[in-house]
Amino acid sequence: MEAFFDRIWTVVVPERVRLFLWLVAHQVIMTNVERKRRHIGDSDVCVVCKGDFETIIHTLRDCPAMAGIWERIVPQRKRQAFFDKSLLVWLYDNLLAREVVANVPWATTFAMAVWWGWKWRCGNVFGENNKCQDRVKFVKDLAAEVWSANQAVGVRTGVRTRVERQVGWQAPMLGWCRLNTDGASQGNPGPASAGGVIRDHNGRWLCGFALNIGRCTAPLAEFWGVYYGLVMAWEKRVSQLEIEVDSELVVGFFKKGISNAHPLVFLVRLCHGFLSKDWSVRIVHVYREANRLADGLANFVFSLSLGFHLFDLVPPSLETVLWEDEIGLTRPRDVRL
Repeated sequence: MEAFFDRIWTVVVPERVRLFLWLVAHQVIMTNVERKRRHIGDSDVCVVCKGDFETIIHTLRDCPAMAGIWERIVPQRKRQAFFDKSLLVWLYDNLLAREVVANVPWATTFAMAVWWGWKWRCGNVFGENNKCQDRVKFVKDLAAEVWSANQAVGVRTGVRTRVERQVGWQAPMLGWCRLNTDGASQGNPGPASAGGVIRDHNGRWLCGFALNIGRCTAPLAEFWGVYYGLVMAWEKRVSQLEIEVDSELVVGFFKKGISNAHPLVFLVRLCHGFLSKDWSVRIVHVYREANRLADGLANFVFSLSLGFHLFDLVPPSLETVLWEDEIGLTRPRDVRL
């Protein structure tokens, strides 16, 4: 499964497409079968072809509306195997495929077609689609545009140039405090936790916390960590706060905004309520090597009871991690240029 998700998060497509593929892999997109299972829909039949149940694999591949597109862009020698695979095997194999079709890697074309197919279906159902004379050409052009844009910023054959750097925690500027938070989910969704620590410009421990959430997804756990960290910093009367998290998704939602329909919007708004108060707050992304103490707190709380746990002093099992941060210990990491 680790290799499977690596393929999802490294395929050369926009981040929103990777996120959609991640949701597909977890089989949580809202088809009619899923809507009926949750008792929020009356029918589990496909609304486009009305000839089969609207499962995920039917929606993205087997519905005649999509099958007609796939038959024109999948190489002929691969069509039979393409339509015979189960959902996860279908995703796994096509995201690895190294063939180049019309000067675009097949993995990029496949991912963009899957995402666009879902977007087109939703637009068709809710009456938001504009006329498209040739959907096959549109999908091919869209994949070519994405590939070309990535090449322009240095992407070659799906592999980005990396270089080794020494990464570690660094104390904030004089007068600032730093909040490091992290969230963890064993199963995604599964048993989840969050942890965080606030330190001053000398690296001195001010307070820490850990939250044994119960069961939820990793992004939700990450946001709970940020929220409780903001609550603690505000109660400590911190006037200048820098937040470090190792989730690019979390940082992106804070900097670029989030859709009102997104399931995490309520928690993002709770955090924005604190960000809009009378203090200076900035949030940045860091690598996991610079976020080890928060990560340790998030994993430590799995041994504690459900709920919130406040630490005035660092737990004994994490004293070494705190000391290593204080002395500026770093670790090598391949970072993307």
